[in-house]
Amino acid sequence: MSSARSHTWQDIQERIRRKIEDRTWSPGDLIPGEVALAEQFGCARTTVNRALRELAATGVIDRKRKAGTRVAMNKSRRVTAEIPVIRAQVEALEKEYRFELLENRSLVPPAYILDTLRLKADHKALHIRSVHYADDKPFIYEDRWINTRTITQIKKIDLTHTSANEWLVENVPFTCGEFVVVACMPGKRVVKAMQLSSKEPVLESRRTTWIGQKSVTTVALYYQPDFQIRFDI
Repeated sequence: MSSARSHTWQDIQERIRRKIEDRTWSPGDLIPGEVALAEQFGCARTTVNRALRELAATGVIDRKRKAGTRVAMNKSRRVTAEIPVIRAQVEALEKEYRFELLENRSLVPPAYILDTLRLKADHKALHIRSVHYADDKPFIYEDRWINTRTITQIKKIDLTHTSANEWLVENVPFTCGEFVVVACMPGKRVVKAMQLSSKEPVLESRRTTWIGQKSVTTVALYYQPDFQIRFDI
């Protein structure tokens, strides 16, 4: 095997897989970090990162931010969740789409957003709130924070004509993310924007995306009570 060939992410992935299969690293073991693996295999950290992402996607390892990477206890099937363009979702229902931008300003986020995006206490982020409509009926309420230290170019985008959702999906190739779906009672802002009864539970999806170690955006999307989110396995 040539030196150049041994430095591809596919070969690094295979070398890590062999260490797992021969029980150098057993199920549940914490494996070395990206920097240590890059030194061990004589390759770039980005190469190790890609190899680990592929292994995590197939359930060979479990990667958790701040907790490190462990050999999976049991292999799991891959579940994929596509990040859709909301406009396309509405048009697929053969309904007319429009959105209303309620807020677009740069400010210091609340503490939990600073922690989510890994920003310092005095760092600002772009706060976007929008309502997306289907045939003039509220379809999705969007509450989004964007790390403008990572996505600097968004400051020049006219978000009154192109939604932040659509622009980010089409222009930012994130490398990893976290996705949570919960049923919740809506707050006053959501009730007003979605024209709901305050007693109706709604579906909320929370999503945070990253480019390497840099956060891109964290967003909460609120749907009408009868909305469904589907996953491929």
